[in-house]
Amino acid sequence: MKSLQNITKETAYYRGKEITHCVGFSSFMMEFNKLQKKYNRSYNGNTGNCFDIEIDFATYIGTLAENPHASWDAIGHNGKKWEIRTRNSEMLSATIHFMSSSAAMGKQLANMGAVKEKCAKVDMFLVADTARSAEKGLLEWWEIPSKSIVELYNRKEFRQGMRARKCNTPMKLSWSRFYKTMSWIFNK
Repeated sequence: MKSLQNITKETAYYRGKEITHCVGFSSFMMEFNKLQKKYNRSYNGNTGNCFDIEIDFATYIGTLAENPHASWDAIGHNGKKWEIRTRNSEMLSATIHFMSSSAAMGKQLANMGAVKEKCAKVDMFLVADTARSAEKGLLEWWEIPSKSIVELYNRKEFRQGMRARKCNTPMKLSWSRFYKTMSWIFNK
């Protein structure tokens, strides 16, 4: 069985670089949801299932990174290195970051240098919204070249969506700003 099914894709370009928006279903989440209903279990969101969903994406892209501490999550069929980020857009405090997890958690200074460093280590980012996976296994995601991420961080509108945890760490982006930016790129 394929990890992701019934995928629809649309493509847009940002400064000459292709960004893909996709919608599809996670086979794992569909089966997981059936088991939850069958055994009358409560569902507390998808935070614990994000890693399972990331495995679905890694299988879709190619293969999981051999080392869980690698700078990327998956190697594509074409040899590209991918970083996978999953977030639930229904959480009002949801943020997304494009730097190493240690920088995002405040173990390092999170600045534009941290974003550029991460983007130098990966070729692509896959950013997924898992908000609708609990109901039907539906996922929405964007495939974004790391060079586009750096260019987007230079946009004033993009930076306005930054949420600072500390005064020196303004590089986490609110999910609503990310979504508005993707909608703008795809002219929606």
